[in-house]
Amino acid sequence: MVGIGISTTTGIATVVKNWLATDFPDRVSLRYLSTQRAAVPGAYFAKFVDGCFAFARLVFMFLGRLILLKGRWDVMHVHQSSWMSFWRKQPIWHFGALCARRRVVHLHGSEFKDFYASTSGLRRRLIQRFFERSDANFVLSKEWAEWVEGICRRPTRIDIVYNAALRQKMPDRRGRPTVTFALMGRMGERKGVFDLLEAFKKMAGNYPSARLILAGDGEVEKVRSLVAAAGLEDKVEVPGWVSGADAESVFERADVYCLPSYNEGLPGSILEAMAVGLPVISTPVGGILEAVQHESNGLIVEPGDIAALADGLVRLAADVELREAMGEASYALFEKKFDLDAIVEQVVGIYETLFHSAA
Repeated sequence: MVGIGISTTTGIATVVKNWLATDFPDRVSLRYLSTQRAAVPGAYFAKFVDGCFAFARLVFMFLGRLILLKGRWDVMHVHQSSWMSFWRKQPIWHFGALCARRRVVHLHGSEFKDFYASTSGLRRRLIQRFFERSDANFVLSKEWAEWVEGICRRPTRIDIVYNAALRQKMPDRRGRPTVTFALMGRMGERKGVFDLLEAFKKMAGNYPSARLILAGDGEVEKVRSLVAAAGLEDKVEVPGWVSGADAESVFERADVYCLPSYNEGLPGSILEAMAVGLPVISTPVGGILEAVQHESNGLIVEPGDIAALADGLVRLAADVELREAMGEASYALFEKKFDLDAIVEQVVGIYETLFHSAA
């Protein structure tokens, strides 16, 4: 399996760590090859060096298998993002045709459509062939499946493999003196953090009990400065990146989860919110509509529509019964579609199908 270092705070790392928390490692003989040690914006030379070392490690690992007469790996599973991440993994993917019987591409990059649109000619054809020549392409939603199918010139196998989360116990949120909205992710424009803060400013004056938690890495200091400039330090928390028990605490304290993103794959944070029974306010981008059903387990607003976002905050702040009903719907939908054990079972089943077809 190939991907970014699992110690990073990326979506791919979260997916892999979730799988490793199940019986997945007991059911497959797994070697994980990290192509990037740290998720740092920029640092292109360091990432290039990481990619070169990863390719060298792969070659030596394969030579070791040949010396021990173990032959090729059964499956190479490549977790794929966009931009430089795509090109950095190309040598590994091409070498996979030699060292593995089957190759699986797992598309995560929320900006992959923008990346593809920025290319032309040979580079665009290389991207198309990347999907066409893979033995299976894992995508995060029906919308992404249709997109991959649309750019390919010949039929290719596409499997919808949802992101998933660990099932949690729903906390009792009744009788709380405050209504807390939360967002967890990279602080910046893409996740709609600034839009959410602006929408919260519009409604906070009329709802003294409203609170907001903005947790994540990225432009943390900029967000804190905006909170201070708006005089909202007593209502808005910006703790920076949280994980483990601290992340669980954010979800436990929250009454509504918000992620007004401009582009996404299928955000793991939304699934984690659903796993604890939170209603969700989000946008119709990427695979979000398969997790958030408007007026059922949450509200959908268009990206950048701050007025509609503020209206959604007001509506859920004012109606505790609606919050509870949507939260219960979130939990039920999570159990039906995004339970981690079911997703792992699906992935192992696909591996077995590919293995038998290669025999």
